[in-house]
Amino acid sequence: DREPIPAAYRDHDARIAVMDEQGVDSVWLFPTLGVLYEELLKEDPQAVTWVFRAFNQWLEEDWGCNYKSRIFAAPYISLCDLDFAISELEWALERDARVIVMRPAAVWTRDGTYAPTDERFDPFWARVAEAGITTVVHAGDSGYSSQGYTRDGFGASFDGGGWAPSVKTFNIERAAYDWLITMSFGRMYERFPNLRIASVENGSGFLSDLFRKLKQSADKMPGYYAEDPAALFQEHVWINPFWEDDVREVVHLMGPERVIFGSDWPHIEGMPQPLDYLGELDGFEPAEVRRIMNENTRELNQRRPA
Repeated sequence: DREPIPAAYRDHDARIAVMDEQGVDSVWLFPTLGVLYEELLKEDPQAVTWVFRAFNQWLEEDWGCNYKSRIFAAPYISLCDLDFAISELEWALERDARVIVMRPAAVWTRDGTYAPTDERFDPFWARVAEAGITTVVHAGDSGYSSQGYTRDGFGASFDGGGWAPSVKTFNIERAAYDWLITMSFGRMYERFPNLRIASVENGSGFLSDLFRKLKQSADKMPGYYAEDPAALFQEHVWINPFWEDDVREVVHLMGPERVIFGSDWPHIEGMPQPLDYLGELDGFEPAEVRRIMNENTRELNQRRPA
């Protein structure tokens, strides 16, 4: 029998009571199934705008973009329609949202498919930078294929069906890697110096190779970048490792100021209780623990207008 859905999964006051019991000060709240539907509707941009306008309105009504400065729900933004994206961003800003969220994927529009760095989207990114709101790129259905090695599609489980390893489990990291490195290849942090990007529920196993390829691109194309793309990545991007990732490696690559704790509670990949993650930080200096567990996210949660 299925367990009845606890009140804390649906009611913000019940959730705050649980947060108090857990010793959690505040939370970012992201979609679970919500990040799957853009892929299913991508060939109908108008449908995408209708669905996510309704989703964001429900999010505000049920949870609040900023509820008692404890729960910060993230409105979902799609770039499939520039006017929609800017309108939803303004809507979120008016409701004191502190983060917005999108999936790591190329953008399907009425005119074709484009990278998120394409100049047609500059008005959106310019407004994000001007407002100083954090953009979270969150794992979802990014349309990646397993190239026949296992079953794809909305109904396919992330392990490819059955209790066995599968290349499908790498799709999340592949999508995040491509999106994040494309933002650097597109010189977004030179063009919009106030952008802050947080990668959530994408893992961190791709980081070392990403830095290697950023260096390669700079070496192969001298003069393309005005600044070191790896240094700009470390300045503008924050990484939330999976609990099974090597957090020491992530801190080595990014610095303790760019690593953010995420419990994923009550999601199945998370730990039973959020603060169980503290055990992963044994050996870190107290100041580094405070950074990872609280201060970095707290800073991202404050708007930093340009």
